Amino acid sequence: MTDENLTPEASPEVCSAADALKRAKAELEKAQAFYESVCQQTTERLQAVRETSIGDALDGTLKAVRRHPGAGLTIAALVGFFLGRLFRR
Repeated sequence: MTDENLTPEASPEVCSAADALKRAKAELEKAQAFYESVCQQTTERLQAVRETSIGDALDGTLKAVRRHPGAGLTIAALVGFFLGRLFRR
């Protein structure tokens, strides 16, 4: 339904429905744009991870631990705890 089809005699319900459809279309277009953006970012990040070697990942981890030793220690303790729980018999 387009604006040309709406006459002054059109009922308020028809006008309201037409407005709701226009708003829904606008929201759908926003959601599609957001989805495409997320897909593109995810693809780029996955490609960067695939191109990263284990040595590069280890170097990045060591740099992060040097910058934030408290957080590194906390994460290591949590990982150790969960691995201990996982392999405990």
